[in-house]
Amino acid sequence: MGVSIEYLYEKSSHLYRMELIGGKSGVDHPVEWIHMLESPDSAFFLHGGELVFTTGVMNKGEAWLVDFVRQLHLHGGAGVVFNIGPYIKKVPQEAVRYCDEHAFPLFVLPWSVHLVDITRYLCRFIINEEKQRLSILNLLQQILIMPEQGKSICLSLENQGFSAAGRFRAAIIWSKSREYDQDAIMALLKMWNNHVIVFSYHDDLVVVLTEASYEAERRITEELYAYLTSRVKKVCISIGAAVSHITELSCSYAQAHTIVHLACKKGKHIFFYEELGIYKLLLEGNNPALLQDYYNEVLGALETHDAMHNANLTDTLYYYLMHDCNVKETAAHEYVHRNTIMYKLNKIGSIIGMDIAVEENKLAILMAFKIRDIEFQK
Repeated sequence: MGVSIEYLYEKSSHLYRMELIGGKSGVDHPVEWIHMLESPDSAFFLHGGELVFTTGVMNKGEAWLVDFVRQLHLHGGAGVVFNIGPYIKKVPQEAVRYCDEHAFPLFVLPWSVHLVDITRYLCRFIINEEKQRLSILNLLQQILIMPEQGKSICLSLENQGFSAAGRFRAAIIWSKSREYDQDAIMALLKMWNNHVIVFSYHDDLVVVLTEASYEAERRITEELYAYLTSRVKKVCISIGAAVSHITELSCSYAQAHTIVHLACKKGKHIFFYEELGIYKLLLEGNNPALLQDYYNEVLGALETHDAMHNANLTDTLYYYLMHDCNVKETAAHEYVHRNTIMYKLNKIGSIIGMDIAVEENKLAILMAFKIRDIEFQK
């Protein structure tokens, strides 16, 4: 989604005789809006993504044009259009070279063209595209709300030019930052990539990934995370499984929603559904109460003991399993003597009624800890 410079150029080149003379490799830049500026010093007014028109009325000669294109490029402009006439006689080659080197599209427009006509004409396409983008986002939200009506919603998406077949994933961005709310993060994402499909659904910020492979999805997610964390602290991104049709997006979203807090708890900033391992079996269970009961049967008595005696036997058991049942490493982790760990393990066994040296019992206890991780006991 997003109107590119190339699209606007195709629409206006013949009608308004606009000519591309530099930065041709940057015509895929998205255009947010059309803007008028007349001096290099005013480039800081740009928000990013503007196609800038100028007549040169406030300047003399040609030397300023090089600095002008440089400042527009440095401040995030999408491209520049020089209105050739009494104030700009010609474009210096140095300006053209700069635009070529930095993929910054440079156009010229004859003086006979009224700027009010071409800017109004181009803004129409940007406004229409924004309406289409909002319509598509609304339809994607409807798929999450009413997945049973996916087929009819899919037809509406196709009518808006959105291909319903392909490869899709729902990703959820979660942040503890008080400085940035969902609207602020969405604005940041749009600045990062105007083509990103992002919308708010309930308390979740949802990004729809449309990359063709897992490797591409991983790369784009890591780029997204790096961009956000340079501005927003404590961000987690959970990603549901890939689906082959947009009507199945609700399944991918449900998976991403289920694992987002698990990702944060495990300290994983980016967590794909495929990485769940044994958690996948637990999360796909249709009876959370059954998992809760299992947890209580295995570790409930130990947690009760810890609460009553201000002890940490549950943690000791967990670290023991995480250190592959190595007493020495567990003792080092807890900064105690190995004999203390041996005493604790014997006591743990008597409390939970299991011989923790038996492999089957180790597996049962480990499963209980996995259930605790996904917080079914909340």
